[in-house]
Amino acid sequence: MRLVNWNIERNDPASPKAASLIAEIGALSPDIICLTEAWEGSLEAFGGYVLAAQGVAWSRQATGERKVVLWSPHPWADIDPMEQAAAFGGSVSACTQIGGRNVRIVGICIPYHMASPLGQVPKARVWEQHERFLEVLMPYLHRWRQDGPVIVMGDFNRRMPRTYGSLRSYEMLEQAFEGYEIATRGKLPGIEAQTVDHVAVAGAVRVTGVAGRSAVSPEGLVRSDHFGVVVDFELRG
Repeated sequence: MRLVNWNIERNDPASPKAASLIAEIGALSPDIICLTEAWEGSLEAFGGYVLAAQGVAWSRQATGERKVVLWSPHPWADIDPMEQAAAFGGSVSACTQIGGRNVRIVGICIPYHMASPLGQVPKARVWEQHERFLEVLMPYLHRWRQDGPVIVMGDFNRRMPRTYGSLRSYEMLEQAFEGYEIATRGKLPGIEAQTVDHVAVAGAVRVTGVAGRSAVSPEGLVRSDHFGVVVDFELRG
C-alpha cells in the first residue's frame, strides 16, 4: 500500500503547477494522500472521500485554502478536527479502511518558526506557535499509538534529525513522536536531501519503502517549494 505526502505551496487547483502535481500524484496510485497548504478542491478529481482542515491563517489567504487536505478511497469515520491544535496550525484526524483494516490517519501542518496568527498584536515569539502546537498534539499522539494502527503525516516544518533552529522545540518534536517510527528521517532516496514533510507510523504499520519526488516537473516547471514524499507500507497481523 502507498501514501503520498506533499506541500503544494498554496497553488490553486486550476493553476499549471497544481495540475502537474496532482497528475503526478495520481500516477503513483496512492491509497492515502495528504496535502498541506492546499485547497478544498485540490483532490476533487480523485473522487473518493476528502477531509480538509482550514487551520489558522498566518498571512492573507483565499477562501478555499486549507492547511491540510486528506484523501481516501473509503469513507472517513471517527473524525476529530483537533480544534485546540487547529488554533495554532492545521490538523485533522479520522479513521478509514486500508487493506480491510481500520487505520487512523492524521494530517498536520505544524507552524513554521516565524508563524503568528494573522492580525495578532504583538506577534508570537519565534518558535512559540510551533511549540504550542506540539504541546497540544503530544497527548493525542501518545494515546493513538496505543489504540491501534496510526499514520501521522504532513508538514512538520523541521528536518529530522535536526539541522538548524531551536533545540528546545526540536526536543519537543522528538518527545511528541516517542514510540513512532519516522519513516522519512534522514536523506530520502531519489532526492538525497532531508525533508520537512514527514510520515510517522505506529502500531501494526510496517514501512517497506520511502522515496522523494522532485518539485520540478519533467518540463522544468518548479511546482512547489517542497518536494514530495512517497511511503510504501503494509499492515502486520
